[in-house]
Amino acid sequence: MKRLVIISVLVCLTLFTAFAQAPQRGARGAMPPPTGPIADLANAGVDAINKGDAAFFDSHLAADVVWFDEDGHAIASKERVLNFLKTKLLTPGKKVTITGLRVGDNWAGYVYKVEGAAAAGGTPTVREGTQTIVYKQAGGNWQISMVHGAVKAAGHM
Repeated sequence: MKRLVIISVLVCLTLFTAFAQAPQRGARGAMPPPTGPIADLANAGVDAINKGDAAFFDSHLAADVVWFDEDGHAIASKERVLNFLKTKLLTPGKKVTITGLRVGDNWAGYVYKVEGAAAAGGTPTVREGTQTIVYKQAGGNWQISMVHGAVKAAGHM
C-alpha cells in the first residue's frame, strides 16, 4: 500500500511539473505570437518580399547560404539565392502571408501562402507550403544561412 501511495504522489508531481512547464495558451487556446529577434527577422523577410525589397536580402543573406526546395534542389551562395529571390519572389504582384510562426534560438518556421498576380485574363496563382529558415550570427548581425521550403502536400498541413 505504501508503494502505491508513493508511486501515485510521484505520478502527480510529474504531471503537475509537465503542465506547469507547458506553453501558456490564450483565451481561445491559441499560442501567443512569438517575439524576439528571430521572430522579428522572419517577419521582416516576409515584409521585404511583399515590398520587393532586394536590399533586405542583400544585407541578410550569409555568403554561404543554401536554399533547399521540396524536391531536393539546392541553390548555394548568396549571389545565386539573391538572384533566385529577385526572379521568383521579389516581383510585382506577389503577396506572402504566414501563419503558425514558431521560433527557436536560431531558426524560424511557418506555413506560407504566396499569391501572384494573374496573367492577362487569368486567375491569380497561389502556392502554399512550409518554410524553415536557419540563421547565424556574424558579428552583431543575424544572417540567413539556410532556407528549406516545401510546397503543400497531402498529409503535411
